[in-house]
Amino acid sequence: MGKQRDLRVGDRERELAMELLGRHMSAGRLEVDEYDQRCVRAASARYASELDALFDDLPSPRPSDHAPVPVRPAPASRTGNVVLVACVGAMLVFLAIVVKQPAFVVLLVLAFGLWFARGRR
Repeated sequence: MGKQRDLRVGDRERELAMELLGRHMSAGRLEVDEYDQRCVRAASARYASELDALFDDLPSPRPSDHAPVPVRPAPASRTGNVVLVACVGAMLVFLAIVVKQPAFVVLLVLAFGLWFARGRR
């Protein structure tokens, strides 16, 4: 079988490695200075092999014992909703001035409120 690719790691994998190093220090396997040195190396690691090397002389738990951290999609932007609400608000103010009927504006506000509440379910 061919050599496995060395994958890049992200912040979550580095944080996991530092957490596991902390467990080993708590168990008395690492001195505080050695823990600090390994955490510095973990924080600057770019590849999984660099993190794994920090655990060569330690028993489980190791970062390789854990499943890779899944990549979450970025949250959807709500900029469109903000622009829509701002436009509707400007239109309501304009209508309140032109029509001079506050009840009309209140009805529009209630209608849009119900529409947005229905869309969030």
